Amino acid sequence: MTVVRHFVSMPVLRAVLYVPAILGLLILANIALRWSLADVYSTQVSHHLDTVKKDSSNKNAKQWRQARQHLERTLELRPAYARYFELGEAFHQKLDSLEFRKEPLIQELAWHDNALEALNYARRGLGLTPSWPYLWNRLLISKFLLKQFDNELTGGMERAVHLGPWAQPIQYGVAILGLGYWPSLQDAAQLHVLQAIEQTLAMDQINHSKVYDAKKVLSSANFSQACETQVKSTTKSQLHSYCP
Repeated sequence: MTVVRHFVSMPVLRAVLYVPAILGLLILANIALRWSLADVYSTQVSHHLDTVKKDSSNKNAKQWRQARQHLERTLELRPAYARYFELGEAFHQKLDSLEFRKEPLIQELAWHDNALEALNYARRGLGLTPSWPYLWNRLLISKFLLKQFDNELTGGMERAVHLGPWAQPIQYGVAILGLGYWPSLQDAAQLHVLQAIEQTLAMDQINHSKVYDAKKVLSSANFSQACETQVKSTTKSQLHSYCP
């Protein structure tokens, strides 16, 4: 009798073991499908932005609404991926530029406060990947556009400069924007700008770029003020050799 029970229970035991494995495979397959679809939708958004970058007039309101739906669908399918929040930030940043120029398209779409939307996307992305310097750089752009010269901006500048020391777009961006708004910055933020300036000049010597031309940094109206701050700073720097 005991032997019979043993043989009867083996199929049941196998079923108990296999069911969790099958469920696990189904869950993984579902995740893979969702991520694949998210990539498809995000690619459509990226293509939309690339096209607009070349000519902002070649996209109508219907196409913008569709791109926004694709963005929202992307985040629904994969809500814990910082790259997609960076894409969302770029999407609203482009809308903000259209809003700034008072394009008729913005009136038709009736989408406002895009700079703030962009900032929120950057914040959400950084909550997932706080070590990504390019996303910190995106946050800085939104903060400067909103003229929010606060602790968040100062902290963001520190993270961007230190996490991307050889990322030329980041260092150059912090240098140019920081000099442009120099009088409004906190003292600590000005020191981060000085670091970005020095790093920009160093990279320009190694590999000169027309896009990130260090001459634009040196010719900034507030560069002399930056030099004065550098003189008062206890931090060692080669910046003094460029100062008047």
